[in-house]
This record gives sequence, structure tokens and C-alpha cells, in this order.
Amino acid sequence: MRLLHSKRKWVILGIVVLAAAVGVGVAVATVTSKVLADTNVVRERIVRSEFVPSADQPIFDSLWHRHPGPVIVQVQRGYLLIYQGSCIPKLVGPGQTYIEVPDLPVDAVATKPVRWTSTLILPDSHPGDPDRTPVTHPPCS
Repeated sequence: MRLLHSKRKWVILGIVVLAAAVGVGVAVATVTSKVLADTNVVRERIVRSEFVPSADQPIFDSLWHRHPGPVIVQVQRGYLLIYQGSCIPKLVGPGQTYIEVPDLPVDAVATKPVRWTSTLILPDSHPGDPDRTPVTHPPCS
């Protein structure tokens, strides 16, 4: 009789442990998502750029400009100094990414060889609109 009572304890303990494990698994695995926007009114342009200094152009300067959408800048080689929102540049180097804010004046500068990729996310409401416009009154001169 004692053996039967001992087995019953193990069976009950096993059921409790299994139920707890399933409960924890369900709680950990629960993920909720809500789509906030799903449009096809944007376009994307990916540009690979490389600057190699020369006697004619010893410095790269994108000049102050703004973009109508965000721009993701990823540096593969070298360094870019990116000015945006401040006159203090952000140094972006190999393997680093910088996200340019739409409509906020930006300028990128390099004095040594640099290679980077820019991914422009552009509103497609007016096809043919420029992907960048010059800033006539730069915040830092």
C-alpha cells in the first residue's frame, strides 16, 4: 500500500510540474503586435559612395542640405564627420550607422578616403521631387 501511495505522489508532482512548465511557456511565448501603418507610398534609393582625396579635391563636403525622408548612412571604410542638429560633428566609422533626420539640415565631411552606403527613404507623393535640397542658411558656417 505504501508503494502505491508513493507512486501517486510522484504522478501528482509530475502533473503539477508539467502544468507549471506549460503555463510559463505560454506566458513567455506570448507576443502581441499591432501594425501602425502599412503603405506603399514611399520609395527607397540605395547609393554606394566612395571618396578618395586628390589634388583637385582634398576634402569631401556634401554641403549643407536636407532630405524629405530619413537617410540611413552606413560606413564601410574610413570616417565621416556628420553635422546635424548641432555644430558638433558625430564621427561615424567602419561598421557604424547614422540615421539622418528628415528636413533637418545635415552636412557630411571627410578628409581621408571613405566608403559608405546611404539608404534614402523618400515619400512617393510627388515622383520626381529631389531627394535632397540645399540649405541656404546653414546652421553652422
